[in-house]
Amino acid sequence: MNTAFRFGRFELDARARELRKDGVRIRLQGQPFEVLQRLLQQPGLMITREELRQQLWPDGTFVDFEHGLNAAVKRLRAALNDDAERPRFVETLPRRGYRFIGTVERAGLGDLPGGPDPRTGDSGAAQNQKRRLAVLPFASFSGDAPQEYFAEGLREEMITQLGRLCTNRLGIIARTSSSLIQRTATRIRDIGNALRADYVVEGSVRHDGDRARITVQLIESRGETQLWAESYERRLCDCFQVQSEVAAEIVRSLAVELLPVAAHVPTAGSSHAGAHHAYLKGRYYWNKPADQGVREAIAFFQQAVDLDGQFAGAYAALGRAQVSAVNYQVLAPRGTLDDARRAATRALQLDPTDSEAHLTLAEVERILEWDWKGAEKGYRTALAFNPSSVAVHRHYGLYLAARRRVAEASASTERAYDLDPLCLEVNTNAAWVRFVARDYPPAIERCRHTLDMDASYVSARRLLAAALMAAGRVDEASIELELLAADL
Repeated sequence: MNTAFRFGRFELDARARELRKDGVRIRLQGQPFEVLQRLLQQPGLMITREELRQQLWPDGTFVDFEHGLNAAVKRLRAALNDDAERPRFVETLPRRGYRFIGTVERAGLGDLPGGPDPRTGDSGAAQNQKRRLAVLPFASFSGDAPQEYFAEGLREEMITQLGRLCTNRLGIIARTSSSLIQRTATRIRDIGNALRADYVVEGSVRHDGDRARITVQLIESRGETQLWAESYERRLCDCFQVQSEVAAEIVRSLAVELLPVAAHVPTAGSSHAGAHHAYLKGRYYWNKPADQGVREAIAFFQQAVDLDGQFAGAYAALGRAQVSAVNYQVLAPRGTLDDARRAATRALQLDPTDSEAHLTLAEVERILEWDWKGAEKGYRTALAFNPSSVAVHRHYGLYLAARRRVAEASASTERAYDLDPLCLEVNTNAAWVRFVARDYPPAIERCRHTLDMDASYVSARRLLAAALMAAGRVDEASIELELLAADL
């Protein structure tokens, strides 16, 4: 007997009586749960109100049936974020009953860990044979805001190091998704399920004067089993060395066979404490939404390279931030892109394997020079050095869509989604590629998926309205435009 059902981003485990969204348990009371289970057993078929009455309130039970059933369905829709007027899951057949209209996958209990792909319902293992690892935000015990920059920067650099070292066998989940999931899931198993991550790295940083104690552990997510743990005590200016040491220890613990180039990757950090901190502060502002921190990021990255002219990672980050400032129309294009090219070129002189620097040069070739072949070569080189870079997959996908290479564009943006499933921008980019291909139903579904995560995200709402209009669903498009206008 099948005891589990998957639909969209949801899983219902009938035996454990649990409903989960992206691997995180959702509270659903008894009667709404029974209604959902009954509908999932016969998707596409009408379940009458009388059938539901007999199941929920057997003979001899006195209750206001009409009010009780309506309330149960209302609570169910709230849990699924479904709309009675425009349902994706539960359709009302007036005065007769209800029907489940979404795509349902049945599975045994053994299939649930790891979770489905929220776009297709396919299991993660079937879709991607690479093992997947998520690095969670590092806990900081200093209580000092500047040291918060240090903890987050340490984690982000570790993600980059792992992406460059583990090109063959390990996919590294992007920082956005591994940060967001921790707000709703606390157990390692739930985090692993939501991100389809086989392994999780978590750690902490404690400061004492100019020294830091860094503790890191590697956990197998399904069994919540610690595979490896280590503590490092270093001066703050030596912490880039710790990132490399930790990444290498994780690689050895997972028995990953590295590409030959990985053993020769130059150290990207700085022994100058001031340059190191300026760089981490730049990363902090760089990670703010949209263009909110891009000016501050450029200033701190520039400060880092002024203090240490051999700091390859800071030059690469400076170039990326300058390109972003152009894309968001914060700075004038030509001069800023010339500056970005110089920064990226210097980064590659110091470290020819820096993926961010190759991405920057590709973007400059595309935007400033209109050199399509040169840009594509840059994207491909960047991916060769770090296949887990969400930024490269995302930008390359947009480039391919602009060249009308739709199948390749879709594959690239879906790979970005695979590595960063909770990122609003990544999801919206994937929807845009489908929109460009005039494949409107998937574009609409992806936009709705994005708005499920953040109903105020303007880019997804705007694209949803355009896709609905292009699909001839004018009334629905008008509703989205009204919502958009109300939020502005």
